[in-house]
Amino acid sequence: MSSGFSYKTLREIVVTILRKRILSGEIEPGERIKELEISKELNISRGPVREALRQIEQEGLVSYSPNKGCTVKTISPRVMTEVYLIRSALEILAVKVYLGHMKESTIMKLEELANNMGNMLKENNLYGVVENDEEFHSTIVEEAEVKTLYDTWRNFEGQNAAVYYTMRNSNLMPKNIRANHYKIIDAFKEKDLNNICKIIQNHYMVVPEDLYKSKKMDKDRILNVKFNI
Repeated sequence: MSSGFSYKTLREIVVTILRKRILSGEIEPGERIKELEISKELNISRGPVREALRQIEQEGLVSYSPNKGCTVKTISPRVMTEVYLIRSALEILAVKVYLGHMKESTIMKLEELANNMGNMLKENNLYGVVENDEEFHSTIVEEAEVKTLYDTWRNFEGQNAAVYYTMRNSNLMPKNIRANHYKIIDAFKEKDLNNICKIIQNHYMVVPEDLYKSKKMDKDRILNVKFNI
């Protein structure tokens, strides 16, 4: 096969395609994802497809069974909590690097992304919501200009998609997603570091708590973890 893409780039392309299909509902929960069919459809070798499936398995979007192969799944409240606990802590660390003093141009970008999320939600475009949400929070972390911190935070990108997928399939998708993100924007405008950190922490951790309540489950000990901000 002749291709201008590197092996790594092919894997990333397949990951993006599979995420989009899962988030759009084109691939349903429990449905098997066939490696050979994907490779034939995209006219690529099975290697990048196998690596892409392995990545989204690690992210929590699919599970692997020796008999069934890869099937789409939702993630548990505990896993969701662990992902968001770490993700929010890294985001807060980034905010502390620049003391919550965000550039006006960056705040304007956040406003645009929050508006996009609201529009995507009205269109029932979950993939669009996730893409804009990821860029919103990525912009907050990137403002710190600390590459290692940013790269570490980016490792949780796929898990964020899995959280949104789980929320939709548990009927917990927030209706006021634009307003929820504007709370963060307004905090940045006020330049109160402690308040910014508190709002970011609550923004993340309220999601798994809502899932626990919807499933009528006892809170896991990790939900009670608090970190100094």
